[in-house]
Amino acid sequence: MVLPLSSLRARGLFLVIWLALLGYGAHNLVREFRGYALASLFQDVEGLEDALRFIPTAPEVHEQLGMIYLLDPAHFDPPKAVASFRQAVRLSPYDVRYWMGLGRACEANGEWEHAARAYERAIALAPQHFRPRWLYANFLLRRGQTDAALGHLWALVEATPDVVENVCDLIWHVREGDATVLRRLAEGRPSWVAMKIGEYLLAKGRAEEAVALWWALPRWDDAAREGGRRLVRGLVRARQWAEAERVWREWLRREHGREPATTFWNGDFAHPIVEGGLDWQVTSSRDVAASIDESVGYGDSRSLVLEFRGHEGVQYAGVRREIVVEPATRYVLQFAYKTQGMFSSNGLYIEITDAEDAHRMRVRRESLAASQEWALVRLEFVTTAETRAVHLVLGREPTHPLHDYIRGRVWFDAFTLVRASDDPNA
Repeated sequence: MVLPLSSLRARGLFLVIWLALLGYGAHNLVREFRGYALASLFQDVEGLEDALRFIPTAPEVHEQLGMIYLLDPAHFDPPKAVASFRQAVRLSPYDVRYWMGLGRACEANGEWEHAARAYERAIALAPQHFRPRWLYANFLLRRGQTDAALGHLWALVEATPDVVENVCDLIWHVREGDATVLRRLAEGRPSWVAMKIGEYLLAKGRAEEAVALWWALPRWDDAAREGGRRLVRGLVRARQWAEAERVWREWLRREHGREPATTFWNGDFAHPIVEGGLDWQVTSSRDVAASIDESVGYGDSRSLVLEFRGHEGVQYAGVRREIVVEPATRYVLQFAYKTQGMFSSNGLYIEITDAEDAHRMRVRRESLAASQEWALVRLEFVTTAETRAVHLVLGREPTHPLHDYIRGRVWFDAFTLVRASDDPNA
C-alpha cells in the first residue's frame, strides 16, 4: 500500500519513526550500560544477578557468577555454578574459558562424564593452550586414569619444556608422594626429561629412585652427561656419599669406556676437570690465578699451577675436592709439588677435614717449603667412626701481620690416596 503523502508529511513521518527507533535504541543502550556498570562495580552474587536482569545475554557475567559459586566458600554451590557456566557456553560456544569453567563446575558437582566432555571440548577449541590440558590431566589423575593423564602431561612438556617441575609437583601432590607415576612419565622419553624428574626426586629425598632413573638411561648423550654430573653434586649435598661415588664411577666408565684405575681420580690432572663430579674444584681469585699447566708435570706434562698476583694479606682456598672414604681407617695422601720464585715461609698449606663436620677430624700440613725441584709430601690421617668423606683443600693463609709476603708460582701433581695398610712405602 502506498500512501500519497506530500513531501512535508513524508519528512514528518520519517522523523517520528526515526525518533521512535532512536528512543528504543537509547533505552537498550542505557540498559546495557547499567548492566555492565553493575557487573563491574558490584562483583558479588547480588550485583551480578542484578546485572543479568539488564544484560541476560552477556556470557562473561554468567562466567563471573559461576566462578563465585565455584570458588567462594561463602557462596559455594556447584549446581548453580554448573547452571551459570552452561548458560555461558550456550551464549558463547567457542570461548575456551567457559568450557574450562564448566568442566571444573561439573567436577565439583560430581558430574564426571560431563566434566570430561567439557575439558575435551576446551582442548579441541585450543589444542596448543596450556591450561585446558593441565586441568584435564589433573582431573584424570584424581580419577585414577593415569595413562590418559600422562599423555596430556607429556604433550605439555613437549610444548613447554620448562614445565617439567610443575608437572612433577602435580603428580607428587595428587598421588601423595608415589614416585611410580613420575618414573612412568620418564619412560621412553629423552634423557633430559628423566634428569629433570631425577632432580625433583632427589630434592624430595628420594635419592635411590633418582639414581635408578639415571642408571636406566639407554643413551650416553649430552643430557645424560650433564644429568650425571648434577646428580653427583645433588647426592653430595644430600650427603649420600656412597651413592655419589657409585654414580661418579659409572659416569667415568661411560665417558672413558673403562673403570677408573684409582680411588683418587685425576690425581695427575691428566684429564680435563669434570665440573659437577667428584673431581677437582679449581677457582681463581683476585690475588691468585689457578689453572692447569700443559707443559710442566711430575712424570708427565700436566699439573695444577697457582700464580700469586697479590703479595700481602693473600688468603686463598680455591682448590678443593671431596673424596669418599671408609670410616675408622688410616689413609696416606701423597703428592708432589715444586715452586718458582717463592720464599720458604710462604703460608701454603694442604688440609684434610671431615666433609660433614670439620670438628670431627682435621689434619693440616702447613708452610710447604720452597723447592725448585719436585718434592714429595706424605700426609697421614685417620678417619673417625662417623666419617664417610673428607674434604681436601689447597690454599694459603697470611703468615704474620708484620712480615707477610708471597710471590711466584707453585705446581701440584701426582696425588694418590691409599689405605695405610696398602701403602707400598709404609
